[in-house]
Amino acid sequence: MSNPAAALPTTPDILNEDTPLPSYLARHMNLGFNSDDVTALINSIDSSQSTQSPGFAQLPAELLLEVLEYVPVDHILEWRLVCRGFRDAIDGRVLYHHLHRTELIGYLGPRHVQPMHILTAEQYEKWHLMRARFSHVEDESAERADLPRSKSVWSGTYAVFQVEDNWSQDWQNSNKILSGDDNTPEVAALRWSAIQRLELRRASEGFESLRWCIRLGHAVLDLAFPLEAERDQFLFGVNLARGKIRVAWRDMLFGFLKTEASLRRLMEKKQESMFTYSHTEDCLRAIRRQRLQASLNVEEKVDRHIKWSLRLLPPLFGKPRDNHTVPLEDIENEATALLLLLRREAAMTPQQIASLQQLAVDYETMKEEISELDTAFREFKSHLSLSGLTWSASLPMLSVEQHPRNPIAWPDQVLKDIEDLVRKWKSQKKVVSQMKMLLNSSNLAMTLPEDSFDNISSDF
Repeated sequence: MSNPAAALPTTPDILNEDTPLPSYLARHMNLGFNSDDVTALINSIDSSQSTQSPGFAQLPAELLLEVLEYVPVDHILEWRLVCRGFRDAIDGRVLYHHLHRTELIGYLGPRHVQPMHILTAEQYEKWHLMRARFSHVEDESAERADLPRSKSVWSGTYAVFQVEDNWSQDWQNSNKILSGDDNTPEVAALRWSAIQRLELRRASEGFESLRWCIRLGHAVLDLAFPLEAERDQFLFGVNLARGKIRVAWRDMLFGFLKTEASLRRLMEKKQESMFTYSHTEDCLRAIRRQRLQASLNVEEKVDRHIKWSLRLLPPLFGKPRDNHTVPLEDIENEATALLLLLRREAAMTPQQIASLQQLAVDYETMKEEISELDTAFREFKSHLSLSGLTWSASLPMLSVEQHPRNPIAWPDQVLKDIEDLVRKWKSQKKVVSQMKMLLNSSNLAMTLPEDSFDNISSDF
């Protein structure tokens, strides 16, 4: 009698990138899963088929499905492999729950590049990021009356995001804000450049250029790798005139979750490794390069050249650098800096952000008061200048340096220094105010002419 177990397919104990998969698992690779995902699937199947009953209490299935909504975004796909119930819940209401928390961020480009250079620092900080929040889900039946309506709220194919009203209103009035009632060529070029960039009407400045990114929870990543009209990975349409964005939300979220999970695993793997920039930045650059390189078609000449340029980028994780300089390096530096800033913001609580913003306000107020005190003291010294007399006394001043307007971008050491300065200023605020009042009064008295009191009627 033949052994039935001999007819069952066998799987290797250890899977790696070079191990061929059996046919009943190979189809999963076409969905974008790697060997780690397949290993997790096999382990979950083995554990689910265990004949031994667990010795600990089990939570009801309803509670477990509620817990899934609070699983960190970089772990959610692993839970999807546990069982069919988890998979169906994650593909349905859990993803829809995350969609409500998703934010799309459009990037207008660096300030030093035309035509953004016409903006002041305050205007650039206000406009260079366009944020859009989830509005609703729709499908083809929303546009065609002959198609049946979907039943579940998350069964729609497309998600619609609405641009923030403050940004839209300021952008619509940008002509008046920047140039009064005149529509100058510089302002027209700025508006047209933003439309072309955000609506993907023209090719990007470089293959690694960052135009749109997605924020969900503590994570921020590129919306797609790459995001170009001729390399569409999923439907993505922007209409700045209406302030709406339409995107195939499932493809977008699955790609985002897979990339964030890969970034987490790489950061865990490289925890003890040397780094070129920093631990987080090296891992983020490595994942972006990996995803961008995977999107290239080696049969195309342009893509082969891009792949060659990607290999010339500075090596990561402490490896020595060659004397190669490629244009993609500046583009990668710009994109990585913005992503790290947005990820730092996403990791903060609203209370922490509010505290930083208040610190920035106090810092600006401190600089204004110090500047006014310095001006008053300089004027006071000018009134005491006599022939042959050298004024050597100076007013002790706090060292005030220029820093980014966004306090979230302040490095840790700069943040600590500013906190110390503001704390000292607040403790001496009363003394500074009295000094300023005394100097202003003295300056007013010394600016009066010598005969100012001659006509005053007095017995003395």
